[in-house]
Amino acid sequence: MEPILTFAQKQKKWNVGISAGYGKDFFYKKYHVQKSMIPPGAITHFHSFGSLKSAISVERFLKPRLSIRAQAEYSVVEMPNYIVFEIWTLDYDEKNQRDHWSAFSVGVRKYFKSESPFKIFADLGAQGDYFLGYRRFPVGHEHKFYWGAEDYARFVPSVYAGLGVRWKRFTLAADYQANVARTFLMDMPKIYNNPDFPKRSVTRQGISLKATFLLSKAGEKWY
Repeated sequence: MEPILTFAQKQKKWNVGISAGYGKDFFYKKYHVQKSMIPPGAITHFHSFGSLKSAISVERFLKPRLSIRAQAEYSVVEMPNYIVFEIWTLDYDEKNQRDHWSAFSVGVRKYFKSESPFKIFADLGAQGDYFLGYRRFPVGHEHKFYWGAEDYARFVPSVYAGLGVRWKRFTLAADYQANVARTFLMDMPKIYNNPDFPKRSVTRQGISLKATFLLSKAGEKWY
């Protein structure tokens, strides 16, 4: 065991990769008031129509088969119109709203011992999501991009877990993300100085599938 470890320590410890992926998100909007005060017809459960993701990641081995990994990600999420922000207009939108998110995550990755060239791994970590803005597509009007989150908090803390497989410079991984606590929160009574405006929050759970290509690869003995 000692000669193997010594040999591994002499090899490159870093992976640098680029990723592309597809995901789907499920949302729950909560009104922090008595049920009788919830607006009639309010939609509390909804989901995205899909999301496209791109990312860059850096991974460093701490010891054989165990690494720490950081990732920066950008996502474009296709959402039903008007549901999140409840901005209703008489315009007809020719496409669904596109929400733009950025995220940064840090976590650990554990590779399972195997003699096969296919290495299975598990991920666990924390993530910070940041809402950049959204784009609408009204017919006959400019398709504007709106920076901001319409009085919602733009930063959302999350956790994630995943499972994947690596082969040479390629990895394929599925992961699950979930917001923590009461996130993406709008304090409507405070914003509008009116206690009759119900406070509300939006919580997200998401799943995604990502393919990664390693631009720079650690030595094989670290796996």
